Amino acid sequence: MRKLNFSRRRALAAVGGPWDGLQMGAPRSGGDAAMRALCHDLIQPLAAIRMLADPHVPSNDERLAGILHEVAWLTDLVGSVLGGEREDDQEPLDLMEVTRYAVSCCAPLVRSVVRLEDAGPVLVLAPRIALVRALICLLDNAARAAGPQGHVTVVVSASGPLAVVAVADDGPGLGRIAPQHSIGLVTVAGVLRDCGGRLQLENGVDGGAVATVELPILAQVQTR
Repeated sequence: MRKLNFSRRRALAAVGGPWDGLQMGAPRSGGDAAMRALCHDLIQPLAAIRMLADPHVPSNDERLAGILHEVAWLTDLVGSVLGGEREDDQEPLDLMEVTRYAVSCCAPLVRSVVRLEDAGPVLVLAPRIALVRALICLLDNAARAAGPQGHVTVVVSASGPLAVVAVADDGPGLGRIAPQHSIGLVTVAGVLRDCGGRLQLENGVDGGAVATVELPILAQVQTR
């Protein structure tokens, strides 16, 4: 288990309110939908780079490493949509590694305390860039719902034939904060559906909200 405490959010206003997409409309089709989704997802890395460019945050070496990290993700993200690596090409992935990478992409902008519970490798078959995009969306929503004094817990596990990522926050719960945009969770649901998985949103037992990603474990996919 690792406890990650990310602070000092100084960035662009993020697209969508906490747990945006509770009123999910039908996504647009074709290239228009892809570009809308790309524009939505560009906010996070661009905001992180803008924050990291501030000479007061943090030391020079850390800031440069953070900028290079976000630029690498930005390059992959844009390339996947504009004709580089195909975003929908599925490959064997360690869901724990993908989740850890998504958390690292969100780190510069998150003020909540984020705890990542490491359960070891959990293998799935999915498009890496699309899966990272989906997890970043859920992490960003959870952090904004929890707020600067709140907590987000991310648990990766295997449950029978399923690989599971649960993103829980201690915010006000589903439907308690007005949504602004639906494109984020619409995209997440579509990515998971294409991989034979699904997204569930529910209120937490002790308050807050929980987003659960379920994907078939790789061994189950191969035996179909």
